[in-house]
Amino acid sequence: MKKQFIIGATGGFLGIATAAYVIFFSHSPDITLSGVQAALFSSLGLMGAAIANTETRFAGWMLLSSSVWILLSVPLAGTFDLLAWYLPTIILLGCAAALCFTEPEMDEDLPAEETDN
Repeated sequence: MKKQFIIGATGGFLGIATAAYVIFFSHSPDITLSGVQAALFSSLGLMGAAIANTETRFAGWMLLSSSVWILLSVPLAGTFDLLAWYLPTIILLGCAAALCFTEPEMDEDLPAEETDN
């Protein structure tokens, strides 16, 4: 397993758990909407983590977009207090995306080197 998968899956599951907590204990429809959006984008982060082993660059874009959209869904609730709850998720998904982009790209067009025996 790659580091991108482990960090991205941790961030995705933490985001879903945080969103579930926010949804169940919300006192306004705006906060509930923010929680639902965060849960959907956390599931996008989980999907990005799942394909991080094969499609690294595409997974990086999925992880980065999910962390950005979670960050943008917080002000919809009208309060920035929720940002403290979602911040670990945003950081983990962003770190996993950065790891996906820094990994060297494998060139599949080149044939494998043959050994001379």
